[in-house]
Amino acid sequence: MNSSAEAISADADERLRRRERKVGEFVREEPLTALAIAGAAGFIFGGGANSRLGLALLTVVGRIALRGAATSFIVGLVTGEGGNRDPERAKARGGNYHKGNHVDGRTDFRDSD
Repeated sequence: MNSSAEAISADADERLRRRERKVGEFVREEPLTALAIAGAAGFIFGGGANSRLGLALLTVVGRIALRGAATSFIVGLVTGEGGNRDPERAKARGGNYHKGNHVDGRTDFRDSD
């Protein structure tokens, strides 16, 4: 019984570690997007959406973000590029990725397992 609880705890710890790594990778790859998400969350939780001006601002920013996301999605569908930055998938699709570095000069900061 105790080993079962330990296995569940170890599994939960592993999932948390993977989630933290994914969040960290997202912040490194998309710092402005991460900053915008954090700012919007702070604005909403800070009570900024309670006033008419705050709600109007949130509506305008939401429309801009939605338009940008929809445009990126449509362009990705048309061009066949899903914005996938996973090196294993990039290798499988013939991507230019070598020893942790992308050809365009970006660096992959993943832990080498």
